[in-house]
Amino acid sequence: MSSNKNSTLLDQFKDLLARSKDWATLELEYAKLTAAEKLTMLAGLACTGAVCLLFGITALIMFGISLAFLFKEIMGFALSFLAAGGCVLVLLAIIYFLREKIIINPIARIITKILLK
Repeated sequence: MSSNKNSTLLDQFKDLLARSKDWATLELEYAKLTAAEKLTMLAGLACTGAVCLLFGITALIMFGISLAFLFKEIMGFALSFLAAGGCVLVLLAIIYFLREKIIINPIARIITKILLK
């Protein structure tokens, strides 16, 4: 009778060990998939940011040239390009001084949202 109890207890322990191994394997697979999803989302966000930055720089150049030709009606040709360049520098200074609020904090919120989701 005693050996039957030990046998049953041993079978239960083996079953518990097998289930624990299956659970650990599944948890590892889930962690891998979650990490892959988060890395994919971050890579997509980085690519989107790079494309937007590229188009933004192109638009800024175009607006600067357009502004220079608009200023040409008021002042000379060379001064109009200097004035347009000054406007762009003022815009860059504003962005630099507000970088915490308009660039760093939103990016941190997005990355935190992706990683803690």
